[in-house]
Amino acid sequence: MTRARRLVMVFVVAATAAVPAGAHAAATGGIDSVVVFADRARVTRTRTARCEQGTARAVFDRLPAALDSRTLRGEAHGQTDVIGLASELVNERDAADPRARALLAAIDKTQTDIKIKDARRATVADELNDVGAFSDVFTATLTEDMRNPRPDTAAWRKTLDGLSARRAALADERRKLDVALRALQLTLGMQQRQLQALGGSERERAYRTAVVTVGCRAQHEVTAAVSYVVPGAGWQPEYDVDFSPRGRGKTGPGAARITVGARIRQTTGEDWSHVRLQLSTARPKLGSEAPQPAPLVVDGYEQRRAKVLVQAQERRERLETGGGAQAAGPQSAALDDKGNAFVLTLPHAIDVAADGRPVWAPVDVVEAQATVKLVATPALDDHVYQLVSLNNPAAYPLLEGRVRSYRAGSYVGDSKLTHQGVGAPFEISLGIDEELKVERKTLDDKDMGAGFLSSTKHVVRGYRTTITNRAAGSETVELRESIPVSKIDDVKVELAKRTTPGYKLDAARGFVTWSLTLKSGEWRYTDIGYAIHLPDDWQLPGR
Repeated sequence: MTRARRLVMVFVVAATAAVPAGAHAAATGGIDSVVVFADRARVTRTRTARCEQGTARAVFDRLPAALDSRTLRGEAHGQTDVIGLASELVNERDAADPRARALLAAIDKTQTDIKIKDARRATVADELNDVGAFSDVFTATLTEDMRNPRPDTAAWRKTLDGLSARRAALADERRKLDVALRALQLTLGMQQRQLQALGGSERERAYRTAVVTVGCRAQHEVTAAVSYVVPGAGWQPEYDVDFSPRGRGKTGPGAARITVGARIRQTTGEDWSHVRLQLSTARPKLGSEAPQPAPLVVDGYEQRRAKVLVQAQERRERLETGGGAQAAGPQSAALDDKGNAFVLTLPHAIDVAADGRPVWAPVDVVEAQATVKLVATPALDDHVYQLVSLNNPAAYPLLEGRVRSYRAGSYVGDSKLTHQGVGAPFEISLGIDEELKVERKTLDDKDMGAGFLSSTKHVVRGYRTTITNRAAGSETVELRESIPVSKIDDVKVELAKRTTPGYKLDAARGFVTWSLTLKSGEWRYTDIGYAIHLPDDWQLPGR
Protein backbone atom coordinates (compact mmCIF):
# COMPACT_ATOMS: atom_id res chain seq x y z
CA MET A 1 0.00 0.00 0.00
CA THR A 2 1.38 3.39 -0.97
CA ARG A 3 0.48 6.71 0.52
CA ALA A 4 0.94 10.21 -0.84
CA ARG A 5 3.44 11.85 0.67
CA ARG A 6 0.26 43.54 32.25
CA LEU A 7 3.59 44.62 33.97
CA VAL A 8 6.09 42.03 33.07
CA MET A 9 9.07 40.93 35.14
CA VAL A 10 11.21 38.07 33.93
CA PHE A 11 13.06 35.59 36.14
CA VAL A 12 15.13 32.87 34.47
CA VAL A 13 16.25 30.02 36.72
CA ALA A 14 18.32 26.90 36.26
CA ALA A 15 20.66 27.58 33.35
CA THR A 16 19.89 25.39 30.36
CA ALA A 17 22.56 22.79 29.76
CA ALA A 18 24.04 22.54 26.29
CA VAL A 19 22.66 19.52 24.47
CA PRO A 20 23.58 17.90 21.18
CA ALA A 21 19.95 18.25 20.08
CA GLY A 22 20.69 21.72 18.70
CA ALA A 23 23.21 20.38 16.22
CA HIS A 24 20.81 17.64 15.17
CA ALA A 25 17.95 20.11 14.77
CA ALA A 26 20.12 22.39 12.65
CA ALA A 27 20.96 19.51 10.36
CA THR A 28 17.42 18.17 9.96
CA GLY A 29 15.14 21.17 10.50
CA GLY A 30 13.89 19.66 13.75
CA ILE A 31 12.65 21.43 16.87
CA ASP A 32 15.39 23.25 18.74
CA SER A 33 13.48 24.93 21.58
CA VAL A 34 9.94 25.47 22.88
CA VAL A 35 8.40 28.11 25.14
CA VAL A 36 5.21 26.75 26.75
CA PHE A 37 2.52 29.19 27.86
CA ALA A 38 -0.68 28.41 29.76
CA ASP A 39 -2.63 27.50 26.61
CA ARG A 40 -0.18 27.47 23.69
CA ALA A 41 3.49 27.19 22.80
CA ARG A 42 6.09 28.99 20.71
CA VAL A 43 8.21 26.51 18.77
CA THR A 44 11.57 27.24 17.13
CA ARG A 45 13.11 25.04 14.46
CA THR A 46 16.58 25.41 12.94
CA ARG A 47 18.35 23.96 9.96
CA THR A 48 21.37 24.57 7.75
CA ALA A 49 21.17 25.33 4.04
CA ARG A 50 23.79 25.65 1.32
CA CYS A 51 24.22 28.93 -0.50
CA GLU A 52 23.84 29.06 -4.26
CA GLN A 53 24.44 32.28 -6.16
CA GLY A 54 24.38 34.33 -2.97
CA THR A 55 21.15 32.99 -1.46
CA ALA A 56 20.01 29.93 0.48
CA ARG A 57 16.58 28.38 0.90
CA ALA A 58 15.94 26.66 4.24
CA VAL A 59 12.89 24.43 3.87
CA PHE A 60 10.96 23.38 6.99
CA ASP A 61 8.57 20.51 6.24
CA ARG A 62 5.62 19.08 8.13
CA LEU A 63 4.91 21.99 10.45
CA PRO A 64 1.56 21.70 12.30
CA ALA A 65 -1.40 22.89 10.25
CA ALA A 66 -2.89 24.37 13.44
CA LEU A 67 -0.09 26.91 13.87
CA ASP A 68 -1.06 30.57 13.70
CA SER A 69 0.38 31.69 10.38
CA ARG A 70 0.49 35.30 11.65
CA THR A 71 3.19 34.27 14.11
CA LEU A 72 5.57 32.70 11.58
CA ARG A 73 8.97 34.38 11.82
CA GLY A 74 12.21 33.63 10.01
CA GLU A 75 15.69 34.29 11.37
CA ALA A 76 19.25 33.68 10.26
CA HIS A 77 22.38 33.32 12.37
CA GLY A 78 25.61 35.17 11.84
CA GLN A 79 26.36 37.79 9.18
CA THR A 80 23.33 36.99 7.04
CA ASP A 81 20.02 38.59 6.12
CA VAL A 82 16.55 37.13 5.92
CA ILE A 83 15.17 38.05 2.53
CA GLY A 84 11.75 36.44 2.80
CA LEU A 85 9.49 33.85 4.38
CA ALA A 86 6.81 31.88 2.56
CA SER A 87 4.51 29.10 3.70
CA GLU A 88 1.82 26.87 2.24
CA LEU A 89 -0.63 24.26 3.45
CA VAL A 90 -0.13 20.69 2.19
CA ASN A 91 -2.74 17.91 2.45
CA GLU A 92 -1.83 14.23 2.61
CA ARG A 93 -3.32 10.97 3.75
CA ASP A 94 -1.79 9.40 6.80
CA ALA A 95 -2.73 7.19 9.70
CA ALA A 96 -4.32 9.02 12.59
CA ASP A 97 -3.10 6.70 15.38
CA PRO A 98 0.61 5.92 15.96
CA ARG A 99 -0.34 2.25 16.30
CA ALA A 100 -2.17 2.48 12.98
CA ARG A 101 0.92 4.00 11.37
CA ALA A 102 2.99 1.07 12.61
CA LEU A 103 0.39 -1.40 11.31
CA LEU A 104 0.27 0.33 7.93
CA ALA A 105 4.05 0.03 7.68
CA ALA A 106 3.82 -3.65 8.63
CA ILE A 107 1.04 -4.20 6.07
CA ASP A 108 3.18 -2.54 3.41
CA LYS A 109 6.04 -4.91 4.22
CA THR A 110 3.76 -7.97 4.27
CA GLN A 111 2.22 -7.05 0.93
CA THR A 112 5.68 -6.48 -0.54
CA ASP A 113 6.80 -9.90 0.71
CA ILE A 114 3.69 -11.47 -0.86
CA LYS A 115 4.44 -9.81 -4.18
CA ILE A 116 8.05 -11.01 -4.11
CA LYS A 117 7.08 -14.58 -3.28
CA ASP A 118 4.27 -14.54 -5.83
CA ALA A 119 6.74 -13.44 -8.49
CA ARG A 120 9.19 -16.16 -7.46
CA ARG A 121 6.44 -18.77 -7.48
CA ALA A 122 5.53 -17.76 -11.03
CA THR A 123 9.19 -18.09 -12.04
CA VAL A 124 9.39 -21.55 -10.45
CA ALA A 125 6.22 -22.59 -12.29
CA ASP A 126 7.72 -21.40 -15.57
CA GLU A 127 10.92 -23.35 -14.88
CA LEU A 128 8.89 -26.46 -14.08
CA ASN A 129 7.10 -26.05 -17.38
CA ASP A 130 10.48 -25.68 -19.11
CA VAL A 131 11.77 -28.82 -17.39
CA GLY A 132 8.61 -30.67 -18.48
CA ALA A 133 9.01 -29.50 -22.06
CA PHE A 134 12.69 -30.47 -22.07
CA SER A 135 11.69 -33.90 -20.73
CA ASP A 136 9.32 -34.33 -23.67
CA VAL A 137 12.09 -33.36 -26.08
CA PHE A 138 14.53 -35.67 -24.33
CA THR A 139 12.02 -38.54 -24.46
CA ALA A 140 11.61 -38.08 -28.20
CA THR A 141 15.39 -37.90 -28.65
CA LEU A 142 15.89 -40.96 -26.48
CA THR A 143 13.34 -42.94 -28.52
CA GLU A 144 15.23 -42.06 -31.67
CA ASP A 145 18.64 -42.79 -30.12
CA MET A 146 17.57 -46.26 -29.01
CA ARG A 147 17.82 -47.36 -32.63
CA ASN A 148 21.56 -46.70 -32.50
CA PRO A 149 23.49 -49.99 -32.21
CA ARG A 150 25.75 -48.31 -29.68
CA PRO A 151 23.52 -46.07 -27.46
CA ASP A 152 25.21 -43.66 -24.97
CA THR A 153 23.45 -44.93 -21.83
CA ALA A 154 25.77 -42.96 -19.50
CA ALA A 155 24.65 -39.70 -21.13
CA TRP A 156 21.02 -40.85 -20.85
CA ARG A 157 21.44 -41.55 -17.15
CA LYS A 158 23.21 -38.25 -16.50
CA THR A 159 20.51 -36.28 -18.32
CA LEU A 160 17.69 -38.13 -16.57
CA ASP A 161 19.32 -37.60 -13.18
CA GLY A 162 19.76 -33.89 -13.86
CA LEU A 163 16.16 -33.46 -15.00
CA SER A 164 14.87 -35.38 -11.99
CA ALA A 165 16.99 -33.38 -9.51
CA ARG A 166 15.96 -30.09 -11.09
CA ARG A 167 12.28 -31.04 -11.09
CA ALA A 168 12.49 -32.11 -7.40
CA ALA A 169 14.28 -28.91 -6.37
CA LEU A 170 11.74 -26.73 -8.15
CA ALA A 171 8.82 -28.69 -6.71
CA ASP A 172 10.29 -28.39 -3.20
CA GLU A 173 10.79 -24.63 -3.60
CA ARG A 174 7.22 -24.27 -4.84
CA ARG A 175 5.90 -26.11 -1.79
CA LYS A 176 7.92 -23.83 0.50
CA LEU A 177 6.65 -20.78 -1.34
CA ASP A 178 3.07 -22.00 -0.97
CA VAL A 179 3.55 -22.44 2.79
CA ALA A 180 5.16 -19.00 3.11
CA LEU A 181 2.40 -17.37 1.04
CA ARG A 182 -0.31 -18.94 3.18
CA ALA A 183 1.46 -17.67 6.33
CA LEU A 184 1.83 -14.19 4.83
CA GLN A 185 -1.84 -14.12 3.85
CA LEU A 186 -2.80 -15.08 7.41
CA THR A 187 -0.50 -12.36 8.76
CA LEU A 188 -1.95 -9.81 6.35
CA GLY A 189 -5.48 -10.69 7.38
CA MET A 190 -4.61 -10.35 11.07
CA GLN A 191 -2.91 -7.00 10.49
CA GLN A 192 -5.87 -5.68 8.52
CA ARG A 193 -8.29 -6.78 11.26
CA GLN A 194 -6.14 -5.05 13.89
CA LEU A 195 -6.09 -1.91 11.75
CA GLN A 196 -9.86 -2.07 11.38
CA ALA A 197 -10.23 -2.39 15.15
CA LEU A 198 -8.33 0.89 15.51
CA GLY A 199 -11.04 2.65 13.53
CA GLY A 200 -9.82 2.65 9.96
CA SER A 201 -6.66 2.89 7.99
CA GLU A 202 -6.13 6.44 6.85
CA ARG A 203 -7.34 9.98 7.15
CA GLU A 204 -6.47 13.16 5.38
CA ARG A 205 -4.06 15.32 7.31
CA ALA A 206 -2.77 18.78 6.63
CA TYR A 207 0.71 20.11 7.23
CA ARG A 208 2.37 23.42 6.61
CA THR A 209 5.67 24.00 4.85
CA ALA A 210 7.73 27.12 5.43
CA VAL A 211 10.68 28.38 3.37
CA VAL A 212 13.12 30.95 4.76
CA THR A 213 15.19 32.69 2.08
CA VAL A 214 18.53 34.01 3.36
CA GLY A 215 21.10 36.33 1.83
CA CYS A 216 24.44 34.60 2.37
CA ARG A 217 26.96 37.49 2.14
CA ALA A 218 29.62 35.29 0.55
CA GLN A 219 29.11 32.42 3.01
CA HIS A 220 28.89 28.85 1.75
CA GLU A 221 26.38 27.67 4.32
CA VAL A 222 23.90 29.38 6.67
CA THR A 223 21.82 28.39 9.69
CA ALA A 224 18.24 29.56 9.53
CA ALA A 225 15.42 29.35 12.06
CA VAL A 226 11.65 29.55 11.89
CA SER A 227 9.38 30.11 14.89
CA TYR A 228 5.62 29.95 15.26
CA VAL A 229 2.90 29.82 17.91
CA VAL A 230 0.67 26.76 18.05
CA PRO A 231 -2.32 25.99 20.32
CA GLY A 232 -2.85 22.77 22.25
CA ALA A 233 -0.05 23.04 24.82
CA GLY A 234 0.09 24.01 28.48
CA TRP A 235 1.73 23.39 31.82
CA GLN A 236 0.84 23.31 35.51
CA PRO A 237 3.18 23.81 38.47
CA GLU A 238 3.69 21.04 41.01
CA TYR A 239 5.86 20.89 44.11
CA ASP A 240 7.51 18.36 46.37
CA VAL A 241 8.18 19.65 49.91
CA ASP A 242 10.38 17.44 52.10
CA PHE A 243 10.78 18.61 55.70
CA SER A 244 13.68 17.18 57.71
CA PRO A 245 13.36 17.91 61.46
CA ARG A 246 16.42 18.50 63.57
CA GLY A 247 15.04 16.63 66.58
CA ARG A 248 12.84 13.64 67.20
CA GLY A 249 9.75 15.50 68.37
CA LYS A 250 6.69 16.33 66.34
CA THR A 251 7.40 20.06 66.49
CA GLY A 252 10.49 22.21 66.18
CA PRO A 253 12.92 23.60 63.62
CA GLY A 254 14.30 21.83 60.58
CA ALA A 255 15.06 22.25 56.89
CA ALA A 256 12.63 22.20 53.97
CA ARG A 257 13.67 21.14 50.50
CA ILE A 258 11.29 22.31 47.75
CA THR A 259 11.44 20.66 44.34
CA VAL A 260 9.71 22.90 41.81
CA GLY A 261 8.29 20.85 38.97
CA ALA A 262 5.85 21.11 36.08
CA ARG A 263 3.33 18.84 34.42
CA ILE A 264 3.52 19.51 30.69
CA ARG A 265 1.14 18.21 28.08
CA GLN A 266 0.58 19.00 24.43
CA THR A 267 -1.52 18.02 21.44
CA THR A 268 0.03 20.35 18.89
CA GLY A 269 0.37 17.72 16.18
CA GLU A 270 4.15 17.29 16.47
CA ASP A 271 6.25 15.47 19.06
CA TRP A 272 8.83 17.44 21.00
CA SER A 273 11.86 15.15 21.00
CA HIS A 274 14.85 16.10 23.16
CA VAL A 275 14.09 19.82 23.10
CA ARG A 276 15.10 22.74 25.29
CA LEU A 277 11.97 23.84 27.13
CA GLN A 278 10.96 27.06 28.87
CA LEU A 279 7.77 27.58 30.89
CA SER A 280 6.18 31.02 30.83
CA THR A 281 3.29 32.52 32.80
CA ALA A 282 2.77 35.25 30.19
CA ARG A 283 -0.54 35.32 28.35
CA PRO A 284 0.03 36.28 24.70
CA LYS A 285 -3.09 37.69 23.05
CA LEU A 286 -3.32 37.39 19.29
CA GLY A 287 -5.72 39.43 17.19
CA SER A 288 -7.00 41.56 20.06
CA GLU A 289 -8.26 45.03 19.28
CA ALA A 290 -8.18 48.15 21.41
CA PRO A 291 -11.59 48.96 22.94
CA GLN A 292 -13.53 51.91 21.57
CA PRO A 293 -15.64 54.20 23.79
CA ALA A 294 -19.43 53.97 23.54
CA PRO A 295 -22.20 56.27 24.81
CA LEU A 296 -22.86 55.85 28.52
CA VAL A 297 -26.48 56.31 29.62
CA VAL A 298 -27.58 56.69 33.25
CA ASP A 299 -31.15 55.76 34.08
CA GLY A 300 -33.02 54.45 37.10
CA TYR A 301 -35.88 54.77 39.51
CA GLU A 302 -36.27 55.43 43.19
CA GLN A 303 -36.62 52.44 45.49
CA ARG A 304 -36.61 52.31 49.26
CA ARG A 305 -34.00 49.84 50.39
CA ALA A 306 -33.53 48.68 53.97
CA LYS A 307 -30.10 48.22 55.46
CA VAL A 308 -29.25 44.53 55.76
CA LEU A 309 -26.41 43.03 57.77
CA VAL A 310 -24.46 40.53 55.71
CA GLN A 311 -21.89 38.51 57.60
CA ALA A 312 -19.21 37.79 55.03
CA GLN A 313 -16.33 35.49 55.82
CA GLU A 314 -13.08 35.78 53.92
CA ARG A 315 -12.18 32.60 52.09
CA ARG A 316 -9.82 30.42 54.07
CA GLU A 317 -8.63 27.19 52.48
CA ARG A 318 -9.27 24.04 54.44
CA LEU A 319 -6.12 22.21 55.44
CA GLU A 320 -6.08 19.36 52.97
CA THR A 321 -4.13 16.16 53.15
CA GLY A 322 -4.16 12.77 51.52
CA GLY A 323 -5.02 11.15 54.86
CA GLY A 324 -7.67 13.63 55.97
CA ALA A 325 -11.36 13.88 55.43
CA GLN A 326 -11.02 16.30 52.54
CA ALA A 327 -9.98 15.64 48.96
CA ALA A 328 -6.49 16.35 47.75
CA GLY A 329 -5.38 19.58 46.10
CA PRO A 330 -6.59 21.00 42.82
CA GLN A 331 -6.68 18.87 39.72
CA SER A 332 -5.37 21.76 37.67
CA ALA A 333 -3.78 25.05 38.57
CA ALA A 334 -4.43 28.42 37.02
CA LEU A 335 -1.25 30.25 36.09
CA ASP A 336 -2.07 33.21 38.30
CA ASP A 337 1.15 35.20 38.44
CA LYS A 338 -0.52 38.27 40.04
CA GLY A 339 0.50 40.42 37.07
CA ASN A 340 4.23 39.59 37.20
CA ALA A 341 5.05 37.25 34.32
CA PHE A 342 8.17 35.13 34.60
CA VAL A 343 9.92 32.29 32.80
CA LEU A 344 11.29 29.02 34.17
CA THR A 345 13.93 27.19 32.15
CA LEU A 346 14.24 23.42 32.43
CA PRO A 347 17.82 22.36 33.14
CA HIS A 348 17.73 19.42 30.71
CA ALA A 349 16.23 18.66 27.31
CA ILE A 350 13.10 16.50 27.51
CA ASP A 351 10.65 14.58 25.30
CA VAL A 352 6.93 15.45 25.22
CA ALA A 353 4.77 13.41 22.85
CA ALA A 354 1.81 15.07 21.14
CA ASP A 355 -0.69 12.62 22.63
CA GLY A 356 -1.98 14.73 25.53
CA ARG A 357 -0.36 12.58 28.21
CA PRO A 358 1.22 14.69 30.97
CA VAL A 359 4.99 14.66 31.40
CA TRP A 360 6.44 15.69 34.77
CA ALA A 361 9.77 17.51 34.69
CA PRO A 362 11.85 19.02 37.52
CA VAL A 363 12.60 22.72 37.13
CA ASP A 364 14.45 23.85 40.25
CA VAL A 365 15.37 22.81 43.80
CA VAL A 366 15.49 25.35 46.64
CA GLU A 367 15.99 24.95 50.38
CA ALA A 368 14.91 27.00 53.40
CA GLN A 369 14.88 26.90 57.18
CA ALA A 370 11.46 25.87 58.44
CA THR A 371 9.52 25.04 61.59
CA VAL A 372 6.85 22.41 62.11
CA LYS A 373 4.01 23.01 64.57
CA LEU A 374 0.65 21.53 65.57
CA VAL A 375 -2.33 23.63 64.51
CA ALA A 376 -6.09 23.30 65.06
CA THR A 377 -8.72 25.40 63.30
CA PRO A 378 -11.94 23.94 64.76
CA ALA A 379 -14.27 26.28 62.86
CA LEU A 380 -13.10 24.62 59.63
CA ASP A 381 -11.99 21.13 60.62
CA ASP A 382 -12.10 18.88 63.69
CA HIS A 383 -8.49 17.65 63.42
CA VAL A 384 -5.06 18.80 64.55
CA TYR A 385 -2.59 19.16 61.69
CA GLN A 386 1.17 19.23 61.47
CA LEU A 387 2.09 22.39 59.55
CA VAL A 388 5.48 23.41 58.16
CA SER A 389 6.04 27.18 58.28
CA LEU A 390 8.66 28.77 56.02
CA ASN A 391 9.32 31.69 53.68
CA ASN A 392 9.45 31.26 49.91
CA PRO A 393 13.20 30.83 49.25
CA ALA A 394 12.95 30.91 45.43
CA ALA A 395 13.94 33.92 43.33
CA TYR A 396 10.51 33.83 41.68
CA PRO A 397 6.91 33.48 42.88
CA LEU A 398 5.46 30.05 43.57
CA LEU A 399 2.23 29.65 41.63
CA GLU A 400 -0.87 27.89 42.86
CA GLY A 401 -0.50 24.14 42.45
CA ARG A 402 -0.47 20.70 43.96
CA VAL A 403 2.05 19.86 46.69
CA ARG A 404 3.29 16.40 47.61
CA SER A 405 4.43 16.54 51.22
CA TYR A 406 7.18 14.44 52.79
CA ARG A 407 8.62 14.23 56.30
CA ALA A 408 12.21 12.97 56.40
CA GLY A 409 11.71 11.40 52.98
CA SER A 410 8.45 9.61 53.85
CA TYR A 411 5.38 10.59 51.85
CA VAL A 412 2.55 11.92 54.03
CA GLY A 413 -0.02 13.23 51.52
CA ASP A 414 -1.08 15.91 49.07
CA SER A 415 -2.12 19.48 49.78
CA LYS A 416 -2.43 22.75 47.90
CA LEU A 417 -0.18 25.79 47.63
CA THR A 418 -1.65 29.21 46.91
CA HIS A 419 0.33 31.91 45.11
CA GLN A 420 3.35 32.96 47.17
CA GLY A 421 5.53 35.93 46.33
CA VAL A 422 9.29 36.00 46.74
CA GLY A 423 10.12 35.74 50.45
CA ALA A 424 6.45 35.43 51.44
CA PRO A 425 5.64 33.28 54.50
CA PHE A 426 3.43 30.27 53.95
CA GLU A 427 2.48 26.92 55.46
CA ILE A 428 2.33 23.39 54.08
CA SER A 429 0.36 20.58 55.74
CA LEU A 430 2.10 17.36 56.74
CA GLY A 431 -1.19 15.68 57.52
CA ILE A 432 -3.38 14.93 60.54
CA ASP A 433 -1.99 14.13 63.98
CA GLU A 434 -4.19 11.27 65.14
CA GLU A 435 -2.97 11.48 68.77
CA LEU A 436 -4.73 14.79 69.39
CA LYS A 437 -8.52 15.02 69.48
CA VAL A 438 -10.58 18.17 68.84
CA GLU A 439 -14.23 18.73 69.80
CA ARG A 440 -16.22 21.92 69.27
CA LYS A 441 -19.70 22.89 70.46
CA THR A 442 -21.87 25.98 70.35
CA LEU A 443 -22.46 27.92 73.58
CA ASP A 444 -24.42 30.92 72.28
CA ASP A 445 -26.39 31.53 69.10
CA LYS A 446 -28.94 34.26 69.69
CA ASP A 447 -30.11 37.56 68.31
CA MET A 448 -31.35 40.17 70.80
CA GLY A 449 -33.52 43.10 69.77
CA ALA A 450 -33.18 46.65 71.00
CA GLY A 451 -34.29 47.38 74.57
CA PHE A 452 -36.82 49.93 75.83
CA LEU A 453 -34.18 52.63 76.23
CA SER A 454 -31.84 51.45 73.48
CA SER A 455 -31.82 51.63 69.70
CA THR A 456 -29.15 48.93 69.30
CA LYS A 457 -29.65 45.21 68.78
CA HIS A 458 -27.12 42.49 69.29
CA VAL A 459 -25.96 39.25 67.62
CA VAL A 460 -24.25 36.98 70.15
CA ARG A 461 -22.17 33.90 69.26
CA GLY A 462 -20.08 31.65 71.51
CA TYR A 463 -18.14 28.40 71.06
CA ARG A 464 -16.11 25.98 73.19
CA THR A 465 -13.27 23.88 71.82
CA THR A 466 -11.80 20.95 73.78
CA ILE A 467 -8.42 19.44 72.85
CA THR A 468 -7.28 16.10 74.31
CA ASN A 469 -3.68 14.89 74.15
CA ARG A 470 -3.46 11.12 73.73
CA ALA A 471 0.23 11.14 72.82
CA ALA A 472 2.94 9.63 75.04
CA GLY A 473 4.49 13.02 75.85
CA SER A 474 3.58 16.71 76.15
CA GLU A 475 2.49 18.52 73.00
CA THR A 476 1.93 22.20 72.20
CA VAL A 477 -0.99 23.07 69.94
CA GLU A 478 -1.73 26.39 68.29
CA LEU A 479 -5.51 26.93 68.36
CA ARG A 480 -6.85 29.33 65.73
CA GLU A 481 -10.25 31.05 65.87
CA SER A 482 -11.71 34.07 64.14
CA ILE A 483 -14.29 36.77 64.80
CA PRO A 484 -16.03 39.08 62.29
CA VAL A 485 -14.34 42.32 61.29
CA SER A 486 -16.64 45.29 60.79
CA LYS A 487 -16.01 47.64 57.90
CA ILE A 488 -19.03 49.83 58.69
CA ASP A 489 -19.01 52.62 61.29
CA ASP A 490 -22.54 51.82 62.48
CA VAL A 491 -21.70 48.18 63.21
CA LYS A 492 -19.39 47.27 66.10
CA VAL A 493 -17.87 43.86 66.96
CA GLU A 494 -16.84 43.11 70.53
CA LEU A 495 -14.90 40.12 71.87
CA ALA A 496 -16.84 38.66 74.80
CA LYS A 497 -15.40 38.67 78.31
CA ARG A 498 -16.01 34.92 78.55
CA THR A 499 -13.22 34.39 76.00
CA THR A 500 -10.47 32.29 77.60
CA PRO A 501 -7.47 34.48 78.54
CA GLY A 502 -3.99 34.03 77.08
CA TYR A 503 -4.97 34.67 73.47
CA LYS A 504 -3.35 36.86 70.83
CA LEU A 505 -5.69 39.07 68.80
CA ASP A 506 -5.04 40.26 65.26
CA ALA A 507 -7.76 42.94 65.22
CA ALA A 508 -7.23 43.88 61.58
CA ARG A 509 -8.03 40.36 60.39
CA GLY A 510 -10.07 39.14 63.33
CA PHE A 511 -7.74 36.22 64.13
CA VAL A 512 -7.62 34.93 67.73
CA THR A 513 -4.95 32.36 68.64
CA TRP A 514 -3.88 30.41 71.73
CA SER A 515 -0.79 28.33 72.39
CA LEU A 516 -1.82 25.35 74.53
CA THR A 517 0.65 22.89 76.08
CA LEU A 518 -0.95 19.64 77.16
CA LYS A 519 0.64 16.80 79.09
CA SER A 520 0.04 13.22 78.08
CA GLY A 521 -3.61 12.36 78.77
CA GLU A 522 -4.53 15.97 79.60
CA TRP A 523 -7.48 17.82 78.06
CA ARG A 524 -8.21 21.54 78.04
CA TYR A 525 -10.93 23.73 76.63
CA THR A 526 -11.03 27.30 75.40
CA ASP A 527 -14.08 29.52 74.99
CA ILE A 528 -14.52 32.26 72.46
CA GLY A 529 -17.45 34.62 72.20
CA TYR A 530 -18.28 37.80 70.40
CA ALA A 531 -21.17 40.21 69.96
CA ILE A 532 -22.15 42.26 66.91
CA HIS A 533 -23.89 45.56 67.82
CA LEU A 534 -25.93 47.24 65.12
CA PRO A 535 -28.67 49.87 64.85
CA ASP A 536 -32.25 48.74 65.27
CA ASP A 537 -33.21 49.76 61.73
CA TRP A 538 -30.79 47.17 60.31
CA GLN A 539 -32.23 43.83 59.31
CA LEU A 540 -30.64 40.45 60.09
CA PRO A 541 -30.40 37.99 57.18
CA GLY A 542 -32.78 35.04 57.35
CA ARG A 543 -34.65 36.45 60.38
